[in-house]
Amino acid sequence: MTRAMNQPNDIALSDRFTSSFLQEDIKTDEGFHFFESQNGHYSMWYPENFYLESEPTSYITKDHYELLNFYEDGADSNGIERHIQMRYSGKLNPQLIDTDLNLLLDEFAFNDEYTEINYDSNKIYYGSSHKELDGTKVITSSPSEYEANQHFALVVNKEETKSVTVSYRLNCIGQTTCEIVAEKEKTFFETLINQIKFR
Repeated sequence: MTRAMNQPNDIALSDRFTSSFLQEDIKTDEGFHFFESQNGHYSMWYPENFYLESEPTSYITKDHYELLNFYEDGADSNGIERHIQMRYSGKLNPQLIDTDLNLLLDEFAFNDEYTEINYDSNKIYYGSSHKELDGTKVITSSPSEYEANQHFALVVNKEETKSVTVSYRLNCIGQTTCEIVAEKEKTFFETLINQIKFR
């Protein structure tokens, strides 16, 4: 388990707001930092080269609700810009969790397809799809036919009282290749959701 905390070009460390959530003395795998939620209800591994938006509509924290938006520091060499949105909810019950899952599937899934796993003490519902605009119409396709450009997950604690909803979008910017390395993105997302720990 290693992590280079002295990377001068990592905006997660250089951005004052983002770095205030990171704990440098706790180790993670390479490419991540240890992140502690402001409300103290969960921790996670925060990706390098992403900054946390501090504006009120993009960042909200309360005891039983938190909204976070992470943005990559510019597009990569393939013209892909990445965005992660996370929403923590507390004081839940199974019915509210079912509602959250259905809303997530409506927005991100292809034909309501998802995978359910148990990881440590969490239950995780996750999946991916390919979404594109055809004029004004949004077309959602299977990730087995097109490279997934969005991933989603609902991470729930074993008591079913807390959850974190995660969406990960890969946006194509400009007239570049926008080539997606599917296995790399899938591994990144799975690491992100597997390291969410409730307190």
